[in-house]
Amino acid sequence: MYGIDLSILYFFNRTLASSFMDGAMDVLTNVHCWFAVYVVGGLFLIYRFRWRGVRIVIAALLLVSATDSLGHYVLKPLVNRERPCKEISNGEHVVSWIRLPVGGRGDPSFPSNHALNNFAIAMFFVIVFRKSKSVRWLFLAAFLISIGRVYEGVHYPSDIAGGAVIGIAVGYFIAEVYLAIERKMFSRA
Repeated sequence: MYGIDLSILYFFNRTLASSFMDGAMDVLTNVHCWFAVYVVGGLFLIYRFRWRGVRIVIAALLLVSATDSLGHYVLKPLVNRERPCKEISNGEHVVSWIRLPVGGRGDPSFPSNHALNNFAIAMFFVIVFRKSKSVRWLFLAAFLISIGRVYEGVHYPSDIAGGAVIGIAVGYFIAEVYLAIERKMFSRA
């Protein structure tokens, strides 16, 4: 399995490497670059759905807080997998050939919180808006953001896959809980 991880990592991190891709992936994976999109999306939901939109935005914020905390405070310390970019005692990295266009990280690698959070929110919106096919593009965005972390050399592909699976499961669960609460408390009788 580790050999497959390294082969895929090499493809994204070395084979696809270019200065254009370095800049594009930095923008794609940097949460600060997405902040305006999140704000506009939240305001759109509130404008479009009024109080239901407020509840959806609150549920989405709680979901991302939960998945981010789950990954950072529970799963990463529990698994304690070193990142491919982690410097080891001799000054080299765990993966000696790794490129780090945006620098390295030292905290544990599994799961990728980018994957965990983005796949959770994608699944949440797909379940909440079941009848709308237009929200499915969120899975593509989650994939691109996540694979950008492999390109940047800070995650193995299996960190992304694990984060995606866990995120989808948590997003599904929270969406179903949200919908149950919505039906019970806010449906018009």
